[in-house]
Amino acid sequence: MRVGLVGLGEIGAHHLAAIRGCAAAELAAVCDLDEDLARGAGDAVVHTDVARMLACEDLDLLDVCLPHSLHREVAVMALEAGCDVLLEKPLALDLDGCDAILEAAATAGRRVAVSHNQLFYGPHRRLAELLSGGELGELRALYARLWVGGRYGGWRTDPAIVGGGLLMDAGVHRVYMLRALGGPVRAVTATMDRPRAEESFSVSFEFESGAIGVAQGSYHGPEGTFDDRIDAVGELGSAMVAGCEAFFEGDLRGVAPLRTRLAGGWAEDPATGSWEESVRDSVQSTLDALAGGAEPPVTGAAARETVALIEAAYLAAEEGETVRLQEHERTEAR
Repeated sequence: MRVGLVGLGEIGAHHLAAIRGCAAAELAAVCDLDEDLARGAGDAVVHTDVARMLACEDLDLLDVCLPHSLHREVAVMALEAGCDVLLEKPLALDLDGCDAILEAAATAGRRVAVSHNQLFYGPHRRLAELLSGGELGELRALYARLWVGGRYGGWRTDPAIVGGGLLMDAGVHRVYMLRALGGPVRAVTATMDRPRAEESFSVSFEFESGAIGVAQGSYHGPEGTFDDRIDAVGELGSAMVAGCEAFFEGDLRGVAPLRTRLAGGWAEDPATGSWEESVRDSVQSTLDALAGGAEPPVTGAAARETVALIEAAYLAAEEGETVRLQEHERTEAR
């Protein structure tokens, strides 16, 4: 499968390594406004304009590692050129963008995938197994936190490019993880300091199972903090994942990535992994699936649901009311 990669910033560099390490893929071309950066990617054909790259190169898939506000334009362009598309999270800036991408894919008969890399983090996968296997019993509650000591820089400071504040930026990981672990969501409530430009948020998800999930985060943690822990409480036991990016961003040497409390006592679980490995595995699993004619691990429809949950949280915070998902979706459709 001939792959083109657009965007060679920090996350693009990790996608680049994953593509090069995937037997199912050939890195055919790269594109970045910084031509010197693109030339550093190796022997792939270099472009500085994505439209020209799509016109000149015979690509099977375009991997998009660009700011959120560019996802819609570039993905639709690639789909209309006959490529499948892999996007970094989130699928698009908003639901209109998501729907435009999915409509273009349906029209072109192509596929859309999104990298929700933390689904591939070893301790998160093990936590999902504990829940699905019944070892924790019936799920009662999930708590996903995101405490950051200091703001991100660059384009991530602009809500118009991000599609919101912290929730729509790194908070996307908290939302799709809660959905993956807790199942379908029927209602959302939220409080934020400034919805759609938020630096602090607290979002509650009512799962169809009756369990509750809480995603809570802020830029106003102690300096140097990056805390993205997930806790799960079931009727028979509890589990705690110390973090995914916490090990990448901070210093958690000596801390067990996953601990469980079963039969009345806490124990360390042997599950291991790293943020870098989660990105690699997310990209390579997607490439393998698409090359084999299978559905990707995270489809465009699944990624749209994550954006819909975030949109529901913004609406709930703005109106001070619980948002019922089915009603919200019907309103959006109108």
